Amino acid sequence: MFCRKLLPLLLLCAATTAQAQIYKWVDENGQKHFSTQPPPAQQKVEPVKINQGYIGDDRPAPEAEAPSSESNPTASAKASKKEMCSSAMRWTAIDIDNLKDIAREKKQSGKASAAEYDKGIKSLDAVNKQITMQDCITSSGEDQKNYECLSKGAGILVCSGLMAEAFKEAFKEGAKRAQKP
Repeated sequence: MFCRKLLPLLLLCAATTAQAQIYKWVDENGQKHFSTQPPPAQQKVEPVKINQGYIGDDRPAPEAEAPSSESNPTASAKASKKEMCSSAMRWTAIDIDNLKDIAREKKQSGKASAAEYDKGIKSLDAVNKQITMQDCITSSGEDQKNYECLSKGAGILVCSGLMAEAFKEAFKEGAKRAQKP
């Protein structure tokens, strides 16, 4: 679906995916920053707690409606898929904004070049154009599984399989380095 277009972004973002303290602050220009290093002392800094997966709001779960004998199962399935797709679109927009913020921070800190940053942003924009409500509603098979994953807030890198692929490559690279004298 959108795996290949995200590979440059994955390489840009995956380098520091380890469990580290992340700091968030807004500079005098209103620019939001995320970093593993705290900002200058005059900035109001806020440590960011990173949770694995989605931690929902403290809203009570909606009560399940009793199925009526006259209900149309296909209409119910369409409504359910539309809700899933709405959630996938909402989470994707959030994820893309967060990935752009991370890429911008890496560029500003010198961990990514301007060319790498531009390539990552272009990849995100291309993926954002591909992931549409209409495509989600008409999806089936593997694409539908990807949209279902996105609807749960797992993120583009996880749902596309790129994160797992990056970890496999990192383990291979680590094994090679461990064998060198």
